Amino acid sequence: MSAFPILSRFQFDCHVKVVEAEPAQDMDALAAACAYHSIGLHVADQPGKILRIRPTTDGDDAEPWPRNMTVGEAGLKHYECIDIYFTDPGAA
Repeated sequence: MSAFPILSRFQFDCHVKVVEAEPAQDMDALAAACAYHSIGLHVADQPGKILRIRPTTDGDDAEPWPRNMTVGEAGLKHYECIDIYFTDPGAA
């Protein structure tokens, strides 16, 4: 499968962005791709923090995917919505 669009809901960004995802990308690479469209445009950077990704849920309480998990392993599909958020480096 080639690249496909997903919906990025970035913490503190009032806009949902369409971002291209690759099945072989890990979550860190996908978070960086989403950050490119938000940090410095609609969201302030938070140096020293890391970005994590979780599936979008009604309660915004899903567990984040492992940082080394790939988009393909996560089972993301076209136009699926994900949450990207800042966390401390030592957080689970």
